[in-house]
Amino acid sequence: MKRSILVLLLCLIMIISGCNVQHFEIPKANIPILMVSHVKEQKLTFIDVAHNNVLLSEDSHFPVTEMVNIGNGNIIATSQSETSLMLYDIKEGTISPFLKLNQGLTAMQYDYTSRSLFVTDIMNDQVHRIDIDKKEVVQSIEVGSYPTDLEFGNEKLFALSGDNNDVTVMDLELKTTLQTFPVLERPSGMYYDGEKLWVGGHGSFGDLNKSIFAYNPETGKLINEIQIGLMPIAFFGDLSSPYFYVLCHGDHALYKVDKEANKVVAAIEVGQNPNFVTGNDETLFVTNLDNNSISIIDRVSFELIDELTVSAGPYAIVMEE
Repeated sequence: MKRSILVLLLCLIMIISGCNVQHFEIPKANIPILMVSHVKEQKLTFIDVAHNNVLLSEDSHFPVTEMVNIGNGNIIATSQSETSLMLYDIKEGTISPFLKLNQGLTAMQYDYTSRSLFVTDIMNDQVHRIDIDKKEVVQSIEVGSYPTDLEFGNEKLFALSGDNNDVTVMDLELKTTLQTFPVLERPSGMYYDGEKLWVGGHGSFGDLNKSIFAYNPETGKLINEIQIGLMPIAFFGDLSSPYFYVLCHGDHALYKVDKEANKVVAAIEVGQNPNFVTGNDETLFVTNLDNNSISIIDRVSFELIDELTVSAGPYAIVMEE
């Protein structure tokens, strides 16, 4: 009798657990892909990065606002409608809860060396460090109100707070706040170029911003300013290139910045209301929220290769190569 009850309970647990796993169609070809989330539709778009064509568009089951690749075909995503981080397995075509926290999870950064995922939490004004293997929060630290961006640099983690208009500098174990310094009003986007921390943003409502600002990450001192397009809100770059890229959604353009000369060397028009930029060694990709398109740009020539039409409201991008 007891054994029958135990078997029944185990079956119920398996059924309940199985209900948490959902399925989606995945590209059949084993090729490098770009995975794009949408905020105007509950969609995921898969793009063949070698041939710049849309492979398929699939129900994402949740409105995804941020994604990060943790390797082996696994993508962690945040959704403002969910209290859990979600795991997208693009090899198996499954979606499942990864770790329950609370609503209001925004930016993410992943450290491959320590297998730690860092997540900003606007409900509690904290940054959490999550052990990917244990699937648990191992450390949390308080930051400024409404943290929305994270960036690594020089063995540190930077958190940008939208309500406090400041940057909090932390050690990677999140045990100590090393520095806090003020930035412009309504900040958005950070990039560490190997020496300086660049910050963008909208600026005040009466005086919209047209600059990016460089800070000494050790002291928080403002050390440089570059005039650029209207409302620079996102960055992309890597330490191997002498350039980084700044996306301005006020004038729908992507700017190429020379790190050594500290100046804009080129600009290219993209679609309406661009919000996210990423890339690889050869190509840059920009999501255009109001154009329902992806701008594809040659990184060397800095020329537009193509503009792909996709489902409404493309937003976050992650690459799986």
